[in-house]
Amino acid sequence: MPGLLPAGLLAAADVVVVDVETTGWFADSAGITEIGAVRLTSGRPAVEFSALVNPQMPIPPEITTLTGITDAMVRDQPAIGQVLPRFLEFAKGSMIAAHNAPFDLGFLTAACAANDLTWPPCAVIDTAVLARLVLPAGEVADHKLTTLAAHFGTGTGPSHRALADAKATADVLAGLLSRVQLASRVEPAGHLASQRRRAGLRSARGRLAATIAPQPGYGLPESTPGTRRGGMVTAIVLIKCDVARIPETAEAIAQITEVSEVYSVTGEFDLVAMVRVREHEELGNVIPGQVNRVAGVTHTETHIAFRAYSRHDLDAAFSIGYPESS
Repeated sequence: MPGLLPAGLLAAADVVVVDVETTGWFADSAGITEIGAVRLTSGRPAVEFSALVNPQMPIPPEITTLTGITDAMVRDQPAIGQVLPRFLEFAKGSMIAAHNAPFDLGFLTAACAANDLTWPPCAVIDTAVLARLVLPAGEVADHKLTTLAAHFGTGTGPSHRALADAKATADVLAGLLSRVQLASRVEPAGHLASQRRRAGLRSARGRLAATIAPQPGYGLPESTPGTRRGGMVTAIVLIKCDVARIPETAEAIAQITEVSEVYSVTGEFDLVAMVRVREHEELGNVIPGQVNRVAGVTHTETHIAFRAYSRHDLDAAFSIGYPESS
């Protein structure tokens, strides 16, 4: 798969696209059963990494049905503490990409911590977030990997096996980056639809930097009793309202299940809502699908939370965040 990284976009850096299969959904109670990855270097063939892992716990039947990975398949495989050093060497010096990255990297960083291994400083690209930035509303039904893989005609289809899903994600990443690169192409002037399309793609190209997180590590904050790691996405939604309807609008937004807090604020915006969901795809259902439709809402601006610096209960909720350096 040579040339997967479009020239001029990330061409100076290797990207390792990774996917993990697990025994469950939360890094504090489940284990990794498989790691698959593809290392992309501009102008060179991709290099693959694949390893089954003994999770040292039974694989639930529903997970075996989903992934096809059985207890017998992993019984004689090495534990994660033996596999992780090989993966870290494979990914050394690269950026990391994953689809719904908080899930995969949540498990990987938790496993590193449990085995006294250091997760390296690296930038992270989440293709689920990038797809929301790049693809116009309505172009795809949702931003799940299976949907995006079909949309871009990936060479490998997602199958809930780590290497296949990593390869599909790599092709999706290439498709998304190619879309961003279109912003630099010149289209005939004077056509309003073309002008709007170019403007949207330029905006996506500009926001690509926000999708790539150049921070030390990509792990989860230390867990707090009563919380789970590896599964929550936090969004801060800034809301403008009809000034005559702010109280009733706030009350209506607060009734949305995924909204944990609503604050009235001074300044340009009238309200701030904290939205917490399990996957990035759910944000589309909650914010444009519910918050924006509340009577009185005139405009919203959404920010994904990447790190919590405070040490109160919100710290555990920001599970896209970065661990404090030691």
